Amino acid sequence: MCGDVIAVARRERRWRQRLLIDATHRDVDVLLLLSNSAYYVAYYDDEVDKVNQYQRLSLEDLEKIEIGPEPTLFGKPKFSCMRLHYRYKEASGYFHTLRAVMRNPEEDGKDTLQCIAEMLQITKQAMGLDVPIIEKKLESCCEGCHLRKSCQ
Repeated sequence: MCGDVIAVARRERRWRQRLLIDATHRDVDVLLLLSNSAYYVAYYDDEVDKVNQYQRLSLEDLEKIEIGPEPTLFGKPKFSCMRLHYRYKEASGYFHTLRAVMRNPEEDGKDTLQCIAEMLQITKQAMGLDVPIIEKKLESCCEGCHLRKSCQ
């Protein structure tokens, strides 16, 4: 399954279409880059064709990965999301919420996100550490905001 996702990612890049977007800001393209010791969340601007902001996060600080339906107030969720929980300056409660953009309206992107989560987990395991991947309904950003500093 992961080989298929890599091929899709290559096709998406060649066609200059989005693979991930920030689930809290629907018009923001996000690149998720993985190295041996860190991952980068980069925000890409289509209009100027460049990355305008990025954040480097150590894999050691990645605490857990959640995958589930996007938080909605009304109706049935249309997409699956992935939430990367991490520590910042030894404080827990920070996260990035991302979702895959699919060309087929019948897909929700869950397989793509699971593959990305597995790659993060395998890379962290290579460092002698582990990160749990949890499938659950994701809370909206405002639920439990006292714990989620990235909501402020």
